Order: sequence, then structure tokens, then C-alpha cells
Amino acid sequence: MNAKTILQFSMGPVGAAILSLITLPFVAWFFSVEDVGRLTMLQVILGLAVSLFSLAMHQAYVREYHEEEDKSALLKLSIIPGFVLLIFISLFILVLPFSISSILFGIDSNLITFLLFTGLFATFFINFLAHVIRMQERGLAFSATQIAPKIFLLILISLIMSLNWAAEFKTLMLMNTLSVVFSLFIFSWLTRDSWLISITKSVDFVLLKQMLLFSLPLVAGGLAYWGLTTMDRFFLRSLSGFNELGVYALAVALAGVVSVLTSIFSSLWHPVLYKWTKEGIDENKVQRVIENMILVVASFWSLAGLLSFIVPFFLPPQYLAIEYLIVACVSMPLFYLLSETTGVGIGITRRTSFAMFASIVAFLINAILNYLLIPVYGSSGAALASMASFFMFFVIKTEASAFLWRPFPRFKIYFILVFYMFATCVVVLAKAHISNFYIVWLILLLLTCGFFAKRLIESVNFFKIYFGKEN
Repeated sequence: MNAKTILQFSMGPVGAAILSLITLPFVAWFFSVEDVGRLTMLQVILGLAVSLFSLAMHQAYVREYHEEEDKSALLKLSIIPGFVLLIFISLFILVLPFSISSILFGIDSNLITFLLFTGLFATFFINFLAHVIRMQERGLAFSATQIAPKIFLLILISLIMSLNWAAEFKTLMLMNTLSVVFSLFIFSWLTRDSWLISITKSVDFVLLKQMLLFSLPLVAGGLAYWGLTTMDRFFLRSLSGFNELGVYALAVALAGVVSVLTSIFSSLWHPVLYKWTKEGIDENKVQRVIENMILVVASFWSLAGLLSFIVPFFLPPQYLAIEYLIVACVSMPLFYLLSETTGVGIGITRRTSFAMFASIVAFLINAILNYLLIPVYGSSGAALASMASFFMFFVIKTEASAFLWRPFPRFKIYFILVFYMFATCVVVLAKAHISNFYIVWLILLLLTCGFFAKRLIESVNFFKIYFGKEN
């Protein structure tokens, strides 16, 4: 994958992140904190739809893509099992004698229920079609699908403000559902050559069984990971209410902009990794990626610590706690990003049960810590619990990879990350009221650069040579 393709894939997540940074303050100013909390519950449920109903077959699609000649038949096999399950579960829920919207959002509304299921089905198909574009290495198309829904959402918010529509959750739900459906239309058009052909393909039950054997262990892990990333919201809702949930959710959403790194890296990394595996993987290449990634993680974590004081200036007064919460929230996508490189042995050896184990253990730790910390520290406890759980998720995947594939140096990585976690705990518990604490973030960044100085110099020289050739 050349630099041009990498740039094309990067444009979408970066553009989407910038648009999210513009949109989130508007939502915070225009809608109540409680509605922001309800919006979080919607995003949680849509995330569950991907984790549960996809049966992790999108990962099987990625794993088998370079092994199978008939890509359209492979796409059909990946979609069918989850689609059947989604239809069955949806019909079952609709005939139950209670309101699903009341349970999830505290509002009994048929409109909200309809919008919820519309969003669920759209999200299900988007997940698979996005992987089609990703595996075809169509960078510009992938970026377009990332940016267009965000632009559409921003336009809808502008209309609400200019037309004086009611600033209530039904309106917010409608905006998000329309954005998801709009995104599905874009994905469908860009991948029409793949999914239209797949409809007429026959079902290869031998390949379907092989894909299910790969993906099903990931379902439990995916559900555990979903719980790991969303459990704090459920605890906050039950123990603190929608108000504190809204503040914490916005902190997570802002920190989630860092997930642009994960989105870009995952879009590029897995196809390249499995191509390397087929051709005969060079272990030194993977080691270079790991060491470069720890430098990236340390840089972004330090930047979050240094610049977090700026965030409250763009939000209403009731969101002041985000200044210190965001530092802990940033650690979650960064730990996941790093685990994508240190945990490569799990995918290479197809031992996906170890990824499931990592998610389940982290999920249980998160449940225990949320139960213990939220009653005492509120949203701060939720942030620290999630940070600790993601660290354990990263450690288990890293150690599993070293066990299954090959051992690699890990002490310096753990050493650096433990100190970053300790500094984050101090900031959160002290509510960012420690003078000159920025020095700590600078020292930690310099320490990381010193530990991996050879790799840093090598990377700097590479970019000098590369951009020198471009000029």
C-alpha cells in the first residue's frame, strides 16, 4: 500500500473527526445534558448491533479475502447468518408487551422505536459494505463514506437551529437515524458491483462453516468488548442518572476523536498484515510497527494532558469536568490502537479465542471497578475503571501474541504505560487542580523518545528521505 493510498484512506477519518469536533459543541449547547445521555444510549445499542448481529463475520471476510477468488460469494456468506438473526430478534422484540424505547431512553414513543430499528438495520449493512471498500483499497470512496454522513448531520443541526425546531430527543434521534440511512445509501451505491452480484451467488457451506469457526469465538469477545466500552454508561445511568451520564458521554465522544488513528490504522494494517502473512511475514517489520506505535500513543496521550484545559472554553458550564475526564478517556482508544499491533499473533495464528478471553477478562474487571468506584467518584470513577480495563485488555492480547506467535521486547512498553496511567489517575482524582503538571506530560514523552530513540531516528530519517524524493 503506497503513500497515496494511505493518504486517501486517512482523509475520511480525519475529516469525520474534524466535523465531529464542530458538531459536538453545537449538540451540547442546543440539547439538554439528559438528551446527550440518551443519545449515548442510542450509540451503545447501535454498537451492540454490530457486535452481536454481525456474528463477527466481517472479520472472517477480511481474513479470507486474499484466500478466495470469488469476493462476491464471500460477501454473501458473511452477511446471511447475521441478517437472519437480526430479523428474528427484531420480530421477537416487537411482539413483546412493553416499549423498548421506554426501557432504553425513558420515553414511550412508537416513532423512537421505529427510528431505532431503522438505525439497527442500516448499521448492520454499513458494517459489511465498509469492509468491502476497505479490502478493495478504494481510499477515496472509503473517505467519502466517512465524511458525507457527518456533513449531513451538521446540515440537519443547522436546520434545527435556523427553523427553531423543538430541541428534544425525538429530533436528535431523527437526525442521527437520517444520517445513518444516508450513509447506507452511499455505501450501497459505491459497492453496487459487489453486493448486486452476490445476490445470485450460491452458498458454499464448506466455506461458510470455515468462516463461522473463525468468527464465532470472536462474537463472545466482541460482546465482551462492547460491554467493556459501554458498561460505564449503564452504571452511570443507574447510579448517577442521565445528567452525569451526559457529561461523561461527551468527554468520551471528544476523546473518541483520537479513534481516528484506530480507524485509519485498522483500515490499512489488517489487509497489509494478512498479505504479509500469505507472502511470508517479516518479523522485523512488525517490531518496527510496534515501536513506532508506542511513540504515537505517548505523543497523543501527552498532548491530551497538555491541552485538556482548552476544551471547557467551547462548552456550557455544566461540562467543566471534561477538562480532567478527557485525559482518562483518551487512554481507551490509545490502548486499543496499540493492542492492534502487539496482538498480531492472534490473527496470524487464527487463535481468535484468545481475543475473546482478553475481552471477557477486561469486561469483568470493568464491571467490578465500575461498581466500586462510581458510587464514590462518579464519572471520574467510570473513567478510571475503563482506563484500567483497557490496559488489561491490551496486556492480555500482547502476552497472548507473544505466546502464540513469537516473543518480543515488552518491558519498556509496560513501564511507559504504567507511568502514563499513574499520571492520569493523579489528574482525574485531583480534578486538574495541580499547578505545573504539564511538566509531567513532557517528561513522560521525552522518556518514551529516549527508550525508543533508535526507532524515532529511523522514522525521522525515513520521512526526510521520502519527502525529499517527493520534492
